[in-house]
Amino acid sequence: MPSDQAFIVVTAILDQTARPAAITLSHGDALERAAKATAARGIAGLDIVELPIPPKAFSALRESTGRSQDTVAVYDVFPLTPHLDGATRRIAGQFLAAEILWALEEQGLLKGVPLNLKLDVPPGWDKSPKAVHEKLVEAGALDLGEKAIEDFKAVKAAWDAA
Repeated sequence: MPSDQAFIVVTAILDQTARPAAITLSHGDALERAAKATAARGIAGLDIVELPIPPKAFSALRESTGRSQDTVAVYDVFPLTPHLDGATRRIAGQFLAAEILWALEEQGLLKGVPLNLKLDVPPGWDKSPKAVHEKLVEAGALDLGEKAIEDFKAVKAAWDAA
């Protein structure tokens, strides 16, 4: 049954060699932005999910998105159904972030730099993208009701405007 509330994940595609202090500051800014975007919305929760990528791939991502040299992470927000456990929520967030990277790679925007993505696949799951996608569909990761979808659209608009 679709949920009336979305659990919002802030995905952080980050330079795996970035200094922890820089990542912490960047995450703080992203979570503050997310808190403002979700204010007065009926959400089930808010969390951040990291997807570290190699420095060359992150540099290509940073360049293709017009980010400054001191950028250590690129963020976005996604809705998930709130019934997911932490491990499934983490892999769902990572998978959604990875899909963006795969799309950029297909468009040639990462300049042929290999991604070498390592998703935190729960024990017992096949690691192939197709199998992960199937498991997430089985788990109902995106089974959201109309109210949850409308609330997320407002959250996303506020996130993008910030």
